[in-house]
Amino acid sequence: MRQGPRVLKFFLPGLILMYKMEVTAEMENSSQKIPEGVWAKLREKGLSESDIKLSTVADLDFTGNPAEIWVIASDKRLLIIPQKGMHEEFDLQLEKIKKLRIRASIGSAYLQAKIDEFFIDIVRFTNGLRYKFSRFIVQLELLKQGKPVSDEYINEPHPMTCPVCGLPLQTERAVCPRCARQGPILFRVIVLLEPYLHWVIIVLILMFISVGLNLVPPKLTQILVDEVLTTRRHVDWLIWIVVALVSAELTRALINMVVGTLTTSVGTLITFDLRKRLFRKLQELSVDYYDQQSVGTLMTRFSSDVEAFHGFVTQAGQGFLLNFFLIAGIGLMLFFINARLAFYVLIPVPLVMFGTYFFWNRIYPMNFKLWDSQAKISRFLNIVLSGIRVVKAFAQEEKEIRRFESMAANLRDSNRRVGINVAKFNPMMTFLFSTGGLIVWYAGGKAVLENQGFTLGQLMAFLSYTSMFYAPLSQMALMSNWVSSFVTASHRIFEIFDTEPQLKDSPNAIRMPHIKGHIKFEHVTFGYDPYQPIIKDVSFEIEPGQLVGIVGKSGSGKTTLVNLICRFYDVQEGAIYIDGKDIRDISSYDLRRQIGLVLQEPFLFRASIAENILYGRPDATFKEILNASKAANCHDFIMKLPMGYDLYLREHGAGISGGEKQRIGIARALLCDPPILILDEATSSVDTESEKKIQDALAILCKNRTTIVVAHRLSTLKDADKILVVDNGRIVESGNHHQLMEKKGIYYRLVMMQLKLTSIETEVT
Repeated sequence: MRQGPRVLKFFLPGLILMYKMEVTAEMENSSQKIPEGVWAKLREKGLSESDIKLSTVADLDFTGNPAEIWVIASDKRLLIIPQKGMHEEFDLQLEKIKKLRIRASIGSAYLQAKIDEFFIDIVRFTNGLRYKFSRFIVQLELLKQGKPVSDEYINEPHPMTCPVCGLPLQTERAVCPRCARQGPILFRVIVLLEPYLHWVIIVLILMFISVGLNLVPPKLTQILVDEVLTTRRHVDWLIWIVVALVSAELTRALINMVVGTLTTSVGTLITFDLRKRLFRKLQELSVDYYDQQSVGTLMTRFSSDVEAFHGFVTQAGQGFLLNFFLIAGIGLMLFFINARLAFYVLIPVPLVMFGTYFFWNRIYPMNFKLWDSQAKISRFLNIVLSGIRVVKAFAQEEKEIRRFESMAANLRDSNRRVGINVAKFNPMMTFLFSTGGLIVWYAGGKAVLENQGFTLGQLMAFLSYTSMFYAPLSQMALMSNWVSSFVTASHRIFEIFDTEPQLKDSPNAIRMPHIKGHIKFEHVTFGYDPYQPIIKDVSFEIEPGQLVGIVGKSGSGKTTLVNLICRFYDVQEGAIYIDGKDIRDISSYDLRRQIGLVLQEPFLFRASIAENILYGRPDATFKEILNASKAANCHDFIMKLPMGYDLYLREHGAGISGGEKQRIGIARALLCDPPILILDEATSSVDTESEKKIQDALAILCKNRTTIVVAHRLSTLKDADKILVVDNGRIVESGNHHQLMEKKGIYYRLVMMQLKLTSIETEVT
């Protein structure tokens, strides 16, 4: 009896998973399939079908056992009704629910409602449903605000899983490797060869010639044995047969050299074009794509994945096609010499085909896991090596070594699994092929001994053709490992090509080479997750030439407003106008060319200081570089460096201070002379003296230019024409410094706190 709970604990996760799959399949459109037993309870509570606005189902009761718990919302009520399982009913008034949240626990989570300053658990579910219930919370908030809601949003499958089979994906909406058909992938790869079709035709012609030459030596061997060595009828043919054999081998070697050169050249050209197209595609994709991808993963696409295409051309040219033609040609010769023995040769073929199919289905998932392990190591190295100063500052070298060793062990195991399966498959195929050769030896030898019209020379030629037949057939069978690896790499590359940019210029995009700088937000709502808005119904207007500050606590949405002005993302509701035109209708090139952006953490390339400043305007003169540098207060410290503007910066600008990097970033933006200048915490990394000099420079440069300054240091905004105070995604205060101080609201409290901190620092000093 003591083992009963242990057994139940062992099998419970599997039972929960099976039950969850049944619930998911049966309740996909839960609003239309509420069970009759639940409907009966709803009618008892005075609710009809028209009253139901939202509905979904949880899969656990409070004891953690599989259950079917319905969560239903009307205009004014939230009801929890169990269909199966031990669970109490809830009937809550929406107006009394101050907040909903998800509380995570081991293996499951709870939906909690805040009532009378306390959170209470109202339903429990497995972690697989957390995504759905997070959306349910958003929809319920919209319902409380009287806005339209939909069950479709709640029950949408997670974007990181395949909607067909549920397999976790590498990125949102990625192609599922399990469900993707291999045929279209291979067809698309062949399409890439179209520009090199003339070379492909030449290779095919040379292959036909090479196959013909491969068939010559065994036939000459038959003649040598039957006509020269055994019967001695044509002894004078010996020298000519040997010369013919040498000529055939030499010609075949030369043709193989030409074929190898051509396939290698075509392969390198394809990978060159593919890398160009891949990089161009990545430049076209929107910023949100890079929010979901890691640099290390993308690097593997350019290195090992693209290189797989070079291997494809080489294997296809010198491997698959050549072997295919050889099998066809040698097969004809076998049937020409002796049809009965030729059928014996084909005996192992069905077994080989079955084994190859079985091996493919086994090795393909392993290759995908192998790639995943390689990508994770690349991603890990990119992160750790980029943040090596943080690692050393906190003395975490040993921790990162252990993490790397764990990932390296996973890569080792994945590689070993693939290698072991290949090592098992190869000897088995060799054995099957050898059985066919042994059958030929027995049947053919018996035919020669019994004088059945089958000569020794024919037997030797037939055995030569048999070994030649099995060799390419064996290579074709072993190609399943290479093909599975290649198809896996192809999936990942075409996944990028198939990704559509979230932001596209309309076909009739408006060209605006000269922007004045008028900006207007009109009831803008936006969230990186569309169902969880960060910016909520924001409206404001900035006149051309104004200096506008944006302030607020961290996470309030300040930087998001900047991202929307630059159109890194599109709004979900409302519109943003530049000079009276919706930015979605303006050419992205014209828009971004006329916005100067200085980020909180400036990125400097591995290049000289002058090249970094020139990045946004490569045609600028050196005099213009000097003027921008002086305006950003970085000219003096640059001239003190060993090579001045020609100093080659190291990775991320290592070797100069954060404040110096920030000022170079400001100079880079000022050099473009944009009509709209945005400083996102641009003075956060500079000292007080440098900040004052930058402010003095900006006071001159901001004339006749719309300037938006996102700042925590409120002293930088005293002279702003307008200050927008952002709190929880909304504009809660607006006005100049003096007006906001008189209101004594959020801005006033922020200023007072900073004054107190400044006075404390002054006293300490």
